[in-house]
Amino acid sequence: MGKLIQVRLRVERNAVRLAAALGELLAPRGVMPVIKRSLVVLDDSGSELRLTLHEALPIVRTSLQRAGIPYKLITVKDGEIEVIDEESGEGGEAEKAPKLYVCPHCGFTTPYEEEYWVHLKIHYLGF
Repeated sequence: MGKLIQVRLRVERNAVRLAAALGELLAPRGVMPVIKRSLVVLDDSGSELRLTLHEALPIVRTSLQRAGIPYKLITVKDGEIEVIDEESGEGGEAEKAPKLYVCPHCGFTTPYEEEYWVHLKIHYLGF
C-alpha cells in the first residue's frame, strides 16, 4: 500500500468542514477523508484506483470553496497538501463549527445523530 495523501490546515476547526466537503466529492471514488486535529487524510485503501496528488489538488481547492473556508495559499510539499487557511467569518454563526458525529472505528462522519447510530451498529452487528 502506498502513502496516503494528507491535507494539513492551520485552523483546526476548518478540518471538519473540509472533510465533510471532501467526503461528498470523493465518496463515489471510494476515498474516505479521515480527520486528525488539523490534518485530513484521504484514505483510498478501499478504492480500486489510487488517488494521486495531481487529482487531489483541484478537489481540495473545490472543497475549500464549497465549505466556505478562506485560504491564502495551497502548497504541495513532500507529498502533502498544505493549506494556509484563515478563520472564517466575523463571529456569530460563522464562528461555530457544525456538530458532526465521527465514528471512532472508521472515521465515518455525519451531521445527523440518527444516521451515526445506525452506522455504528454495522461495527457491532456485522451488517
